Amino acid sequence: MTKQRKLMKKLLINAALLLLLVGSFSSCKKKAEEDYQNPELTTSGNIGKLFAGMFFNKRIHPSYWDYYTILQSYSGAYSGLVSLVPSSTMYQTTSSYTDGRWTDFYNGSTGTDYNYNGPGILNNYREMQTTYNGLSTADQADQAVYMNLAKVIVADQAAQMVDLWGDIPFSKANSLNSSRQVEFAAYDDAAALYDTLIANLDQVNTFLTTATVAATESGNLKLYDRIYSGDLTLWRRYANSLRLRLLMRISNVSESKAQAAVTTMLNNPGTYPLISSNDQSALLWESPTTLVSDLLSAFTSFPYAPKFLLEDVLVANNDPRTKVMFDPDTANGYKGFPYNGTSTEYSNGGYASFDSATFFYNYNVPGVLFTAAEASFLQAEAYERWGLGTAATAYTAGLDQSVAFFYMMNTKAFNRSNQYKWATLSVNTDTVALWKAASGVAYTGTTTEKLAKIYTQKWVNFFIMQANQAWSEYRRTGYPAIQLPVSAGIQANPPVRFLYPSNESLYNTANYNAVKSKDTRDTKIFWDVN
Repeated sequence: MTKQRKLMKKLLINAALLLLLVGSFSSCKKKAEEDYQNPELTTSGNIGKLFAGMFFNKRIHPSYWDYYTILQSYSGAYSGLVSLVPSSTMYQTTSSYTDGRWTDFYNGSTGTDYNYNGPGILNNYREMQTTYNGLSTADQADQAVYMNLAKVIVADQAAQMVDLWGDIPFSKANSLNSSRQVEFAAYDDAAALYDTLIANLDQVNTFLTTATVAATESGNLKLYDRIYSGDLTLWRRYANSLRLRLLMRISNVSESKAQAAVTTMLNNPGTYPLISSNDQSALLWESPTTLVSDLLSAFTSFPYAPKFLLEDVLVANNDPRTKVMFDPDTANGYKGFPYNGTSTEYSNGGYASFDSATFFYNYNVPGVLFTAAEASFLQAEAYERWGLGTAATAYTAGLDQSVAFFYMMNTKAFNRSNQYKWATLSVNTDTVALWKAASGVAYTGTTTEKLAKIYTQKWVNFFIMQANQAWSEYRRTGYPAIQLPVSAGIQANPPVRFLYPSNESLYNTANYNAVKSKDTRDTKIFWDVN
């Protein structure tokens, strides 16, 4: 456990309370009442249900709070995907917002409104480990699949925590869920933790290569697994694609290590299959009649398209994704808010906004963990830098996959209380061909220019749903070549990391003091050597 605050025992004891975990993500209240008629009397965790509970975490399940407090206010704004109201405090982070992101990884929060609450990732996983260790050998064999799939979710979320803070408590964190003792957790070195996560994902791939699901768990796994409905082959692709992301993330600071591992992966696709089509992407779709991604308030709080993204990248190249990403202003069309615009100009409006069907009024915005386009762009980068394959082919595949992905999001939109009417949109193949041939998109130029195109298109594909990844890649690569406003306040520019929560210095004092010197807004994450 990190903070070991006074509320910790109440929050975590007896299988992390299991208060938030229903039998499946979509069965909701009825199933919850059947499974947990008195959850506070539960004395041991159910591994499958604890695994299912991870999808309730509001940093995985799309929530208003995550979009408003992190994806739009910070990571989206710092990576040029969101236009902030210009002010002297625009780069001063709100501690309750960043502290909430920290807490959601470790403890989560109780409550039934999943726009604001959900179980912690690490406390669920630690409880799974504790329960698993108490099983017989035979039962462990049946439950091992849940442990390995959960390890992928943990790796994904823990890496994001490193990307946001650097060193974090991990190895000894959430002790109440393991030792049942209050222990103050030391901070794991960020680079070493990345190595651990990369190794864990390799182990998961090995396990899933031959794994089978016990007959007693087959139905449960399909119910509990909200991403792939128990398809272990697809989980294997997700694990390997995530491992590729982490290896490329460290490739500028540990190039030989990353290159060796990536070369092995890309030269052996049978051993290391990756996500290669949109139907393999790691997406968490909503259940719009029972559990929704109600993001209208978040999008109306940060409505305007940034000029560079909209005008310089999308419109300038006749990008077919434009009309499913943004709505034109009635008077000015696809006009974006300039990086050096004023607060008065922001208030006066007249700029394009997020697309009404795909985002504003859509109850079915998915949780996006990994897309086929990202996997293709990662391969294109590796091929271009290290000569491992045909970069142009991978890059072009990423372009096609990204277009299809955004149109799929638009097509699967679930109308928010019938508040808006829209027509079904389809991809025009001629438009796509012209776009791919545009000078700003076509795979031509020097190696530096080609890499810039890969990074820029990956950034567009991340968009607001994966703004944390966009910010990380922008810090790693320096692309795209966005301009960010300079604030007249104390903090003239965006930070390069979040500050640790104040409770860390208050309750985990000794361990915090060991990393205190790194706790500045200008201390770069270890992979950020740009």
